[in-house]
Amino acid sequence: MRLCTREAKLHSLPYDVLYQVVEDLDLSDFNNLSRVNRSLYNLLQNDQLAKRTIKKYVPHSKEAQWATAGNISFRQAIGRIHDMQQAVAMAEPYSVAVLSYAATFIYRDGVLSYILDNEIRVLNVHRADSTEQVVDVHNILRRIIPTYRQQEAADRSAQITFLHYSSGVLAFLVEIDGDAHAWLILLDVTPGCSRRLKFIKQLECTRRLFVRHNGIHLFYGVHSYVDASGELLWAVHWVDLTRNIKADMPPTVLDKLAGTEIGHNVCFELFDNHLYAVSNTIDSEEEALNWRSYYEWICIPPAFNRRRVRMERIWRRDHLEGPINDTWTEMSLRMDEATGRPMILECRREWREGRSDHVRTYYAEPLRLASEPPITGEIQRETEQAEPRVTQSSSSLSISTHPFLGSGIAPSNITLPAPLPLNGPSAEDLARHKRIGKHVHSEYTGSCCTRKEFILAKTKYRTYNFSARSFVDLVNDPEPNNRVGAATDRLRLRINSRKRKCTLSSGDEHASKRSKLDSTPLSSTTAAVTTEKDDESDNVRLWPPDNADEDLIKLLCPTRQATNIYAIADERSLIYSVDTDEPHKQAIILISFDPQIHLPCMRSRRNDGTQSALSAPVGISLLGPEDAKKSTSRRQKCSIFSPCSSAAAAAASNSSTSSKPSVQTEAAMHLSIDKGYWFDVKRW
Repeated sequence: MRLCTREAKLHSLPYDVLYQVVEDLDLSDFNNLSRVNRSLYNLLQNDQLAKRTIKKYVPHSKEAQWATAGNISFRQAIGRIHDMQQAVAMAEPYSVAVLSYAATFIYRDGVLSYILDNEIRVLNVHRADSTEQVVDVHNILRRIIPTYRQQEAADRSAQITFLHYSSGVLAFLVEIDGDAHAWLILLDVTPGCSRRLKFIKQLECTRRLFVRHNGIHLFYGVHSYVDASGELLWAVHWVDLTRNIKADMPPTVLDKLAGTEIGHNVCFELFDNHLYAVSNTIDSEEEALNWRSYYEWICIPPAFNRRRVRMERIWRRDHLEGPINDTWTEMSLRMDEATGRPMILECRREWREGRSDHVRTYYAEPLRLASEPPITGEIQRETEQAEPRVTQSSSSLSISTHPFLGSGIAPSNITLPAPLPLNGPSAEDLARHKRIGKHVHSEYTGSCCTRKEFILAKTKYRTYNFSARSFVDLVNDPEPNNRVGAATDRLRLRINSRKRKCTLSSGDEHASKRSKLDSTPLSSTTAAVTTEKDDESDNVRLWPPDNADEDLIKLLCPTRQATNIYAIADERSLIYSVDTDEPHKQAIILISFDPQIHLPCMRSRRNDGTQSALSAPVGISLLGPEDAKKSTSRRQKCSIFSPCSSAAAAAASNSSTSSKPSVQTEAAMHLSIDKGYWFDVKRW
């Protein structure tokens, strides 16, 4: 009898066996396995296999939502996520383009809103639209602000500040010279909308104003409430945008939420119709006595009509871990694409365990959803409880035991004693506080051989791409210059990513070395980290490379002076503004890591910045900021930031108010500017 000695291959396995094997692969492994040979490629085109992988690992990503809605297949969703993650991690963007020249902008949910002269223009970047929604600012302000015509006739200028964008609704603040109170306006800018004005209110105070909304619920707050001791506190208002109910109830006062700098020591975000507020600062005396610091946070539901709230606490760090360079600290709230939970993401530059070098590290801390019970180990801090607690019946449990909110109104100087030791952390405390390895990413580890750092003044923008596990910085790296005089500025991306270690090199001496904080059990001076994947920091990458041509460098920094830079990024692109030769006009530049964002203005080039042999010549300097003034409208424009220079122009605008709509669709500005590149490169 002859025995079959031929080795079984993966693609020759029965489909049900292969199904079980593929079920445990993450998105990167799924995509890489499909590229092994043609047989596996054909097998892994099955959309049911791809759907299980998407639902298991990134069910809350945008690609998962698009695939569920039928806009793309689940297999396409896996490929698109993988391509974006690799493009970010390898610092190899797919495209770059000048989207417009404007005075200010906001970028959120893949939509760019900016001001050009007296118009607000809205462009969907994720869809690579060729049209924009254009809002005639003067026209619409004359209709919704009662005194705007008189103030315009008196040559009083108005200034617009963008605050938030979500679900097609743009929130902005209008400040008019001579008017003590500013106007908060929410405008629906979606095409074909029948009711544009969603909300308008004149605010008495705009101190550190923030706005968060989702098209249904509006939360806005100011740091202006004065308590009995004279301390300023955060006060939050809620509005139902579906019925335009203006809340006459008093605002919710966040009595124990410290921190005043949004994005640095306090942040606000809207998740599942609830407003989450987080601070990384608590009472200084209490923090010093307890040898550790905490995140204090609160979740406020819609239509909440109580004055005081119950703060929650989550362990943040022990002071014995080392000092912090607080100038680099930044904090935000993100949504975890795997679980759908809100997540605190904080960057800290620390002298770990008192060592001489300080390393930047991103820490993630998931929060629970509003519908979930408290997590074990989470400290609940009831800031004000005037009445003693009573045992609640099962009938009143759903109302009285809200997991986040309290109802007392006792004096704010009464707090519960901290249930923690005052002489440093004990062994039991240290054993209770652990960090998950995937939620800690240090910029450098022992295996990182390339350390290219920039001072804070040269780092124009910094963020963390949680999907790609990468530090993403926009830096000013001047070109080497032997000439006498000022150096020529050069804007570049600096990216440091995390990669998975090869399991075959686990015995290697260098590969096995890790940071003490990231791998060892808890000691008396560190916090434990439990690892789920064997990851390490990769080398630092810079883009454009050193051999990039002058055209690309000038597109990224038109005047070769990196001044007044403002940037916003999401998981697939980075948009920033930089000064041009024309005053009060900045170039808005897109750097995209999404292969599906392909604008008509993008010409083919290689990723080293040199022109592709198959592409036509690209004239970078053919158009300038003056070309952005071209519009299909023939009326004279006047800037929203300055009064009309001519009474005749104001009269002409008034006469056309009734005939011209306030919001209309026009060709996108990037079509007339026509500056952009699509990089041809052999991808991974």
